Parts: sequence; structure tokens; C-alpha cells
Amino acid sequence: MNILMEDKGIPDHEKHLCDLVVHNALLLTVDETDKVIANGAIAVHDGSIVAVGATRDILCGYNSRQTLDAGGGIVHPGFIDAHVHISQYTSRSVLSSMQGTRITMGDWKSALTAEDEYASAALAAVDYLKSGYTGFVDPGTIFTPDAVAPVADEFGIRIWLTDPYVADAGLELKKHFPELVSDSFLALWPKNRDEAFRRLGSQLFRNQSQNSLVRAFVGLYGEGTDSEELFRAAFELAREHGVQMQEHLGYAPLLYRQRESALGASLMQHMSNQGFLDSHVTFVHMNAVHPGDVQLLAAHGVGVVWCPYGQLQMLGRGGAEGRMVELHRAGVKVGIASDIPRAVHFSALGTLATVTAAATGLAVSGLEILHMRTLGAAGTVGAASELGSLEIGKKADFVVRRPDVSENLGRDPALEFAVIADASTIDSVFVDGKCVVKHGEVLKADTLAVVARAHQSVRGLAARLDLTRH
Repeated sequence: MNILMEDKGIPDHEKHLCDLVVHNALLLTVDETDKVIANGAIAVHDGSIVAVGATRDILCGYNSRQTLDAGGGIVHPGFIDAHVHISQYTSRSVLSSMQGTRITMGDWKSALTAEDEYASAALAAVDYLKSGYTGFVDPGTIFTPDAVAPVADEFGIRIWLTDPYVADAGLELKKHFPELVSDSFLALWPKNRDEAFRRLGSQLFRNQSQNSLVRAFVGLYGEGTDSEELFRAAFELAREHGVQMQEHLGYAPLLYRQRESALGASLMQHMSNQGFLDSHVTFVHMNAVHPGDVQLLAAHGVGVVWCPYGQLQMLGRGGAEGRMVELHRAGVKVGIASDIPRAVHFSALGTLATVTAAATGLAVSGLEILHMRTLGAAGTVGAASELGSLEIGKKADFVVRRPDVSENLGRDPALEFAVIADASTIDSVFVDGKCVVKHGEVLKADTLAVVARAHQSVRGLAARLDLTRH
């Protein structure tokens, strides 16, 4: 599957000039009609999709500077990780080292330097791109956003980020999740409400350039660490700037239910009564969605991020009500996310979500998983009008799979490539119309150097925390 460079000169009066045509593909459009176009093609110009259709029609209608014959392989929108603590990507195997010690994840996070955050994000970017991801969303857990933002252009991946650790009641986290915090970690949070207010919106300047691969939204840490006054300020700021507002909510179902018991009502109903639910709001986790909440969330257009591993944990502890498939079918924007990929690689998220759905008693189809990894994930960060499907006018972020893989049986391509397939099936990845992965390799990355840098970062962190003895 080769990219052929052709100089076709000035097009005749019946043809349009474009930058790229990908043809001879099985297209999974993930649009409203979920078209599957056999022997299909897409035309790309200035980073956007300008035509989608049959190969014959596209080749007859467009003169392209560049063509790619997909050889019958699958082409689908790029995956988006709707929620990942990117600075902690390199920490995914350190928890076992902390067992039996007084060191917590809070100690690890507080020891991160800007260099560590860059190394972690760079390693994740390489792994993402090789797995068919074209973007990821960090929820405000990067201490130095300026250290991570350059990863977007350096590797060719979209990044959504927000203000670091916005909260005005951070001690609530220590009360309920002591294994996640430390005094040194909380010392880096806002000291009071005024400082929390000052952090709000500090990253929105990144949205001034419409062509940037880095975009910003309004974020709160959540899980009871924000007052109603701070939530209202974040909510209004997001509306004012036309961006999404996100916060962690409902990670621990028993804590969530305690809040509801104090209110004497469903938390979603309470927020609705306060006017806090609309299409600019996304909640992350929501491991306790009550039956009556499903239509309420759908009616308000709220987004929900599904972290399957975390939900499986909570299903095992009791009190959880996993209704992500119901929410998706009700029209809620549901995006699948890794959170921190401690148990599976990025490419296995579709499988993990399928297993988690089965544990809640409701099977999910491959097509639904594909939606939640693409268009749904884009919707949870307010980007569904630009990304997540193969439609005219949208950004050209897409994946070309190899045609010679065992998954390519053609009976259920969404299941085959959004659930079963792994990174070895990736041939090419395009972001903003530019090829960033070719024949499975990230073009702009020195992968060995990226891995070496990550190893050095982890060794340094472990030494500073005295984890080397354990």
C-alpha cells in the first residue's frame, strides 16, 4: 500500500484539484447514516474532506497531487481518547512498586517535572498514533501545559487540554481517595477559591488559531473538590467561549450516592434544577447513572466519558449502575477513554468496553463501539462538528488499515476494526490531511529516542521517590 506522488498539472474544467485521494477502500463513514462504501474513496484538500463516495466517481471528478490505493483495506475516522491523564502515562506500571510502602500516586504526581510530563506525553503520542488514534484529551492533570502542547506539532496528533487542577476543596480528595494524593501533591493545587477562579480559562488562548492541533476547554477536577460557585463560574465561562466544560463525577458510586442522599434527590436532577446541564457540559466516569437520568442527560445534550476499566472496578465494589450503552442509544454523546491504561494497550480499549458492557448486562455492537471511539469521543470535547466521521467539510483525520489481516473478513467491519483489531493492522494514519503514520511507523518520531527518554524519566522519578529499593 504505497503513497504515489503525482504531478498532474493544471486540472481540466471538469475536475477539481485536491491534495489527496484515498481510493479502493472500504469506507466506514460513522456519519448519521453509517454508510459503508465498498470500493470507496475520499478526497482531501487543505486538511479537510471535500468528497466521499465511490472510487470511480472520485477519481473521475478530482485531480489529486497525491493518491493512496488502500488495496481494499478499511478506512475509518481516527480514534480519540476522550480522557487520559497524559502526564501519568509512564506511571502505568509503578503501582506494584508502591505496594507495601507509604508512597502514593500523589507522591509520584508531585515529583513530575516539565521534562517528565513531556516524556510521558511523547511516549503516549507514539503509542496512540501507532494504534490509530488521532487525538487525546487531558482533563487538567498536566502541571505544565506548555511542556506537553509542543507534542502535538512534533508528532502530528491533536491534543485537548485545560487548566491544571482547578478546585477549591481539594482536601475532599484526600478524605475519600487517600491512595491518590499526598500533601506534596495537594500543595500544587489552588490554595483557595480565589486562586481556583484565577486558573479558570488560563488555556483558552490556545483556541485563537483555528488551525492549531492544540485546543483548550474549561475543566474542573471534580469528584466533590469544587464548590457550586466554582462550578457555576466554569459553566458560564464555557458557554461564553463556546467550549466544553468537563469534570470527574461519579467515579466512586458510593460517594456519589452519599451526595445524593444529602441532597434528597438525584444529583442529575439537582443539577438540572440549578440550570447546570446543557450541551457544553461533559461528565467523566458516571459509574452510577440511574434509570431516570438517561433521558434527562439526553434531553440536555450532556456528554459522558466512559472509562471501562474504572467502571469494571466499581462494578466489583458495589453501588455502580453502568448504563453507557443505554445512554448512547438514547442519543447521549458517549466517548470511550483509557483514563490511565494500566491493564490494556490503547488498541484494546474497544475490547475492554465490550467486556464492560457485557458485565452491565447489555451487549454492545461493534458499530456502537466505533461511534464511541470516534464521533462520540469528539462530541464529549465539543469537536463533533469538525471530527469523528468521514464527511464533507470535516477535518481529514482518518486511519487506513492493512487489507491482508485476519480481521478483514468483511462481515462486520466495525466489530473487526473497532473491537478486535490491534495496532498491527494499522498501515497509515492521517491527521489534518497529512500522513503521520506510514506502514505502521510514526513518521515524525524517533521512536527509540522517545522510549529512551521515557525510561530515563521513570528511573529518575523512582530514584527521587526512593522506589528503587522496592
